[in-house]
This record gives sequence, structure tokens and C-alpha cells, in this order.
Amino acid sequence: MVVSFSGIDGSGKTTQINLLTDYCDRQGIKYIKKWSKARGTPLIMFVKKLVRRDGGMAQEQKEEYREAIYSSSKKKNLLFIGSMLDLCLYWGITFRFLKWRYRKGLVILDRYIWDTYVEVSNEFQIKDLDKRFLWKMVKFFYVKPDVGLLLTIPAEESLRRDLLKGELSTDALEFKKAKIDTYMALKEEGCWDVCIDTMTSIEQSHYDILSAIGYQA
Repeated sequence: MVVSFSGIDGSGKTTQINLLTDYCDRQGIKYIKKWSKARGTPLIMFVKKLVRRDGGMAQEQKEEYREAIYSSSKKKNLLFIGSMLDLCLYWGITFRFLKWRYRKGLVILDRYIWDTYVEVSNEFQIKDLDKRFLWKMVKFFYVKPDVGLLLTIPAEESLRRDLLKGELSTDALEFKKAKIDTYMALKEEGCWDVCIDTMTSIEQSHYDILSAIGYQA
């Protein structure tokens, strides 16, 4: 079974995934965790290590370096093309193999296709993503989750949690709100099976997730 966890930073994905894997350990359920998004697949990460020059920079210098990349339309387009093609391969081949291998267990995805949609739409500032041929390819090849979960919190809470965790770089409040607006628009389109408000207790959210997957608490 493939289960995906989606949501803005701080929405509780890592906490709930850890609780789910602890449950699987206790119940003897085989599982594998995978994290992926645009710019975060293995091939793209490998290429980044080869070409990036911000390894020894301070955080502020790193942000300036990355801002320079995204301000270049040529570099941004190359990164977009490479990311989309790699997602077709990674999600289309690797995830299909994992779904078969763990057909009696769980493939747990930390972020997935619609998180990528939110990121690309907002961070790459591509507002016509649905019309792009490469995005249509990604949607054709990706493995549809058996259970898609969207974890939600307000933008203000997301920012507060980022600051509590000591994140070196975090989105500004207005940018978080823009991302949440995109998530909510996708929710209305039925992109997830279950939406869970993680402003409730951690235990209640865990119970809701187990119920959505079909497991007993």
C-alpha cells in the first residue's frame, strides 16, 4: 500500500510518519519511507553536488547564491526541465517497484506530487503548470497513492513551528499563506483522500491516520 503525507512545513508530517513507523514496528508490518519533491530526487541532488558552489558559504551567502540562480530564467528553466524528467523516472519506475515489493506492507511517502505542484507553482512562479507538457508527463507516470493524506495548519502556526525548530531558512508568512491557498484549491479538486487538521492533539491525528489507512489503533 502506498500512503502519501502532504502539507506545508510544520504541519506534522515527520511526527506522524514516525508514529506510523513505530506502529508498523510493533505490528510487524514491513515498510519503507521515501522523501521526494522537485529538486529533491536522487539524480537532481547528485547533479546539484557537482555544480553548486555554496558548500562553504554562510547561510546568508547561500540564500543570495540561490536567489541568483532563480533570478536567471535560463537556469530556472533548466532546473525545472531536469526536475520534471527525473520525477517521471523516479516516481514512474522506482515507486512502482517499491509498491510491488511492499505490496503486503507500506510505502510511506513524505511529500509527493501535489506538494511538488505547490512548490513549483509558488517557488518557480509557474502559474500555468497544469498546461505544461512536462507536468502532464509527471501526472501520467506517477504512482497514485492508495491513501493520500493532507495535514493542515494555519500559516501563522507553520511559521511558529519553523522558528521553534530553529530552521535556518523559512518562508515568510505571506509566502506560506500563498502556499496554503494553493493546497486548499487542490483540496477542493479532490487531490487527497483525507484531510486532517493537525491543530488537534498529536494522538488524535495519529488515530485519524491509522483509521484512514485501515489500521486499528
